[in-house]
Amino acid sequence: MADNAYLLPLQLERRQAAKLLPARVNNITLTSVISDDGVMLTQVRLEILPGDKRLLNLTLPKDARFWFAFVNQNGVWPWREQDRILIPLDQARPSGRGVPHGGITPVELYYSARVGSASSRALDLELLAPKFDLPLENITWRVSLSDKWQLKDWSGSLQLQREELVPHATVVDLQTYLQNEAAQQRERTKEAENFMAAGNTALEQGDPQQARRAFQAAFGLSAHDAAFNEDARVQLHNIKLQQALVGLNVRQSAASGDSGALGGKLRDLRDRKELSYTQQDAKDIIDRNPADDNAAFMRLAERLIQQQDAAVTSPAAIRASIPEQGRVLTFKRAVLVDA
Repeated sequence: MADNAYLLPLQLERRQAAKLLPARVNNITLTSVISDDGVMLTQVRLEILPGDKRLLNLTLPKDARFWFAFVNQNGVWPWREQDRILIPLDQARPSGRGVPHGGITPVELYYSARVGSASSRALDLELLAPKFDLPLENITWRVSLSDKWQLKDWSGSLQLQREELVPHATVVDLQTYLQNEAAQQRERTKEAENFMAAGNTALEQGDPQQARRAFQAAFGLSAHDAAFNEDARVQLHNIKLQQALVGLNVRQSAASGDSGALGGKLRDLRDRKELSYTQQDAKDIIDRNPADDNAAFMRLAERLIQQQDAAVTSPAAIRASIPEQGRVLTFKRAVLVDA
């Protein structure tokens, strides 16, 4: 027989719940080229699931010079807060058929810095990366040097994976540059077309917010194609106008206490985090009003959109090309937390 008369002392300790990250960095790739006198130009490319995060916070190495940044391949205006640089993040790319990397926001930035001193026989370098306010995953850093230098010793938080000699490219003349630029523009046009198709699909599925993001992306990617860019601008303007009109009707219904069947639909829209409706819903909501009311709403909606568009401008930055030639060193690390 077992005696069940015993005491089991327990001590419980309550701990705080783990904090959820507002965003996640899927991968980060740094591509650097270093001159013989120790000056480095670096391109940093991140793929981020932004979640609720609206600003990417980074700190450059001391005395480094920030050049410019792109988000979703469009130039953005960052701003400084003491020694930190804040880059505004778009909401995640709209997902859908034909849209590459749906849900991911690509962020690209450039900076330059002096990383060491050189003599005729040695190049002593200290390579420092920017510090971000998020944990980093799948880190790759490719460093290009003149092939006259040989790596003798290194240390740091990344592991050297590969060392290779890449032949020097032929001298790029104007014609070659224009051909490369045309190829990049064709790729951007194809991606913009995919976004336009995804936007129209989102409208059919009753997701105007997703459609707006897709049309916004198509508009930003097609600046080089005047005709397509105008089509994207019109689509974007129309969805902005429709959202504003539906929103004004929702507010009016709330103020007047509309108890009809359509009023119930408006109350349901008011309770949602984002306006989600079909195109037929939008038509029913707008057609319920007299012509004079709709004309007044239209003027007000146009004014709101004009003010919003005037407050948001995108800089036209030149995308730099980092040459990978000579001695190319590849460093990697899986995860970096609290950099």
